[in-house]
Amino acid sequence: MTSAVDKPKGWAKAPDFGDDPQRLHSVRSATERDRTHYLRGGMREIECRACHACVLVKKTSEFQTSVQWNADAREQCNELTRVRAEGGNPAMTPTCSRLSASIDHGVSEGIIPPHGPDTDPDGYF
Repeated sequence: MTSAVDKPKGWAKAPDFGDDPQRLHSVRSATERDRTHYLRGGMREIECRACHACVLVKKTSEFQTSVQWNADAREQCNELTRVRAEGGNPAMTPTCSRLSASIDHGVSEGIIPPHGPDTDPDGYF
């Protein structure tokens, strides 16, 4: 019987490839490439026309928009500031209407593509 002391550390279902450094490097590289593609790939900087907060935006379809906020943008956004001042949680705010209008303007001006690209700009697929 194996005791808790004998159990390997880490997630039991995921191999650690500790005995194969080349494979470990390959898996880590692929994981970083995935992270870059899904979190930052195709993102465009857009500035809110009301408060000038800058966020990263990507549209993958007409109906889906990904927005990544940073700490400076969260602090600069007038709508999120109002929610905080009223005792609310800005994380529960679905969106800032002024930023949404700025994103729509960015799409209409061609700054943000209105849908996912036909070819992958990151060379991922």
